[in-house]
Amino acid sequence: MMRMILLIAIAGLLAGCKEDDPAALPPRPVVSEIVRTNQIEARDLTGTVAARVETDLGFQATGRIISRPVSIGDVVARGSVLAELDPDDLESARQAAAAGLSAAKVRLETARRASERTRALVARGVATVAQQESADSALSSAKAELERATAVLTKAEDALGFAVLRAPLDGVITDVLADAGAVVSAGQPVVRLAGTRDREAVVDLPESAVEALGDDAVFEVGLRGFRDIRTTARVTEIEPVADSATRTRQVHLELKEPPASMRLGVLVHVHLIGGGGALIAVPESAILSENGASYVWRVKRPEDRVERIAAEVSPLGDGRVRVHSGVDVGDEIVTRGVHSLEAGQRVGPRVQ
Repeated sequence: MMRMILLIAIAGLLAGCKEDDPAALPPRPVVSEIVRTNQIEARDLTGTVAARVETDLGFQATGRIISRPVSIGDVVARGSVLAELDPDDLESARQAAAAGLSAAKVRLETARRASERTRALVARGVATVAQQESADSALSSAKAELERATAVLTKAEDALGFAVLRAPLDGVITDVLADAGAVVSAGQPVVRLAGTRDREAVVDLPESAVEALGDDAVFEVGLRGFRDIRTTARVTEIEPVADSATRTRQVHLELKEPPASMRLGVLVHVHLIGGGGALIAVPESAILSENGASYVWRVKRPEDRVERIAAEVSPLGDGRVRVHSGVDVGDEIVTRGVHSLEAGQRVGPRVQ
């Protein structure tokens, strides 16, 4: 009887040891991810051709618009008339300024003669020094008034020359901001012009893909539906703020000698052909943090066991982290339940 009890006790101890052995734990399915780089060479992106230069144009004078011969979508050449102000009002202002200048000249001449006459009287002892000072002060005021009147006339003449708004470059009218009959102030936008000489492709990229772009990234841009119409492009600007809904950022690509058929607004295929960089990223939930260090669980197949790997990571955004070391392309990394695993534990099939 004692021998039987002893055998049962030993069996219980062995069973307890076996339960503590991670390798003996029953396999559990794992939610995991196969590591790939975030290179975008394989992605065929869609972008839009846009103008690198787009500006609001307005008159340099205040007046009433009598003509605006352009509409949205019109193609204009440099020097083309975009809008005109009523010249009658401007001419009236010029005439008034000219009359003011003539009056200022008369007052200046009168003040000069009065000053000279007073000086002569002072020399003869008939007038006082105070009277001379008063006459000289009036002369100085008349000179200043003449300068102001001259400036007013110059401004009025310039305004008359500014009555016609012309295109400063070849482009397309993308918006009209004032109609004929409207009274506009100097500098108020009347039309919006997008230049057609310098064009760019604008494409939306995920934040992780943007992080992978190198300074030497080169893209091939092709007209949608016409793959033989293409050119190359380089990154000129990346929008600093991501879209709150899509978590993408706009990337601006300067087109090198774009074909004429790549007009503003057309859709293009964008394909990275060089300088994409290689970026390895995993979900934040895959990171196990202990004592200031970061680890991931890597699944070894076909052994179906996990091993803890030290990893150097940094935040990437969009719920993912960038892995600088410790993880290789092709690794299967556990992304859920990382706190309930033990080294060497057997796991079941992968669950995506």
